[in-house]
Amino acid sequence: MRLDDWPRMPFLSEELCGWVREHLATLGLEEIAVFALEDGADDDARRVLVATEVGLIDYRYGPRASTARFAIEGRVFPWQAVRGVDLRVETFRLWALEHRTRWSLTLLKPRFSAGTEDPQLGRALADFAKVAVVMAEPSGWPPPDDEPKAARESEPAQSNAQLRTPRPVDLPTVEPAATRSALRPRS
Repeated sequence: MRLDDWPRMPFLSEELCGWVREHLATLGLEEIAVFALEDGADDDARRVLVATEVGLIDYRYGPRASTARFAIEGRVFPWQAVRGVDLRVETFRLWALEHRTRWSLTLLKPRFSAGTEDPQLGRALADFAKVAVVMAEPSGWPPPDDEPKAARESEPAQSNAQLRTPRPVDLPTVEPAATRSALRPRS
């Protein structure tokens, strides 16, 4: 779901949507999918996740110091840094011919969790999750060394099969075998 198609609730103001569109235009990016929810105790604050072709933009929007002064802060997470995409769906019967579906999405990095039984928001969450599942780093891969140790310890333990999963290789840093043997001192 895109900004222009967003359902009525949670309400996204014209100011918020305009600022997100302005940021995307400056970056030369288009949104692929968007998901928003109320953020914190303040009814005016929002968290908006925007999936783009280069990464996930995580926005927080809300009043600063007074309800007359709003601000938006965003952070871009390249898709290689997004971890632990977990989309779940459950449909259950309420009455004889009536059922309800609950969608939930959790990301380990950046930390995000949302769930809904609203059909429109469910479609938006599913659209966003489809993009994240395809674009994000596989959740079974070991975390890169630049993540704090505490963050690595909070992730679930990995099985031996997951630990043997090949890691991506930065090709410019790999030396050809002929070069390595030519550089070794002879004994």
